[in-house]
Amino acid sequence: MKKSKKQNIIIVTIAVIIIGAIAGYNYSVEQTKQKGLKFGNELQQIQEDVKQLQIEFNSKITQWEEGDLSQQELSEYSKNHIEKLQNVILKYDDLTPPKQFAPSVELFKLSTQAQLDSDKEFIEWVKTSDDSHNIRSDSLLQESFEYEMMALGEFNAAKSGLR
Repeated sequence: MKKSKKQNIIIVTIAVIIIGAIAGYNYSVEQTKQKGLKFGNELQQIQEDVKQLQIEFNSKITQWEEGDLSQQELSEYSKNHIEKLQNVILKYDDLTPPKQFAPSVELFKLSTQAQLDSDKEFIEWVKTSDDSHNIRSDSLLQESFEYEMMALGEFNAAKSGLR
């Protein structure tokens, strides 16, 4: 009978250890999910900020092209736009992405930087009428788009577990 009681204690101890390990694992998985969700929401907000700034900037360009906004007004607006976009770029550095998402964050940041550089070149073209700035702006805009596509590919690969 002593053997049976000892066996029961061992079995109960093993069961407690297993249950504790499962609970610890589930807690860890839940914490990882929460961190991943927080990161995803923060990244999405940065991308939304970039998108909104570009919509507003393009609206001002359209107003300028249609003669509803002077070159001086566009130039003044552009300074504010550039400053806001630079501040958004800094937000990428504040993210703490899970390791597998780090490459996509870097590509999103490069995309936004190329967008900023494109906008600066466009503004310089408006000021100087030097077509080389407009050409450079278009080239940087294409570069921004390519980085964005690569970032989305990396992000989706990491999200689906391929990274």
